[in-house]
Amino acid sequence: MNFPTIFDWLDYFSFLRGYPATWILLGTGMLIVLFLDWRLSLLALIVQYLVTSLLFFDLLNPQLAFIKLFTGMFVCLILYWTARQITYGHKVNLNGFTWRSTSMNAIHLGSLSIPRVLAERIVGILVALLLVGILVGGFSFSLPGLPTKMSYTNLAILLLICLGTAGVITGRAPLPIGMSVLTFLSGFELYLAALDQSTRTLALLAALNFIVALVISYLTQRYYANTLVAVNNE
Repeated sequence: MNFPTIFDWLDYFSFLRGYPATWILLGTGMLIVLFLDWRLSLLALIVQYLVTSLLFFDLLNPQLAFIKLFTGMFVCLILYWTARQITYGHKVNLNGFTWRSTSMNAIHLGSLSIPRVLAERIVGILVALLLVGILVGGFSFSLPGLPTKMSYTNLAILLLICLGTAGVITGRAPLPIGMSVLTFLSGFELYLAALDQSTRTLALLAALNFIVALVISYLTQRYYANTLVAVNNE
């Protein structure tokens, strides 16, 4: 029995390469910022890593690009295991809000009431998309060092960096902020992959991803512990 190779998988998903992958990254980046449930945000992050790997295959040796995919999946596993350890058997909010507090701090637009935390994230996304639109559409900005025929990679990098920054600014707890940091880091890695394909650089970036994931895990656990203390003191 012959198992599919990396190249077989690339053929299976060839229809997603290029601009389709970029539009999916736009969607996942927005959802990571927007979702008020860590499970949905983490699912969007997993899809983001899977799709980003297709862009890495255009820039790197397939074996090295596969390492990028493996690193992303391991990072998501660390975040999932951390969140499940904390929330197992408990009603714990890891996104820095409660529905009661959001209903009390809502923005009213006529008959429509939007939780303030959600409104902040929507504004952050709109500002990020406006910035990317101005750079790409208005100024035809292209990052130096990128091949001119790979304009979709330029757009993907800018989207990941700007949406990641929006998520960091509007986040209220370590876990959602950390996922946005990882989104930003994916965009940075894509750009660096176009400039430097050395194994040493890729290994350092993989190590950086693991370090960031562990820091997010630690801060999330500390956040939960502090929240638990505050609830017990009420």
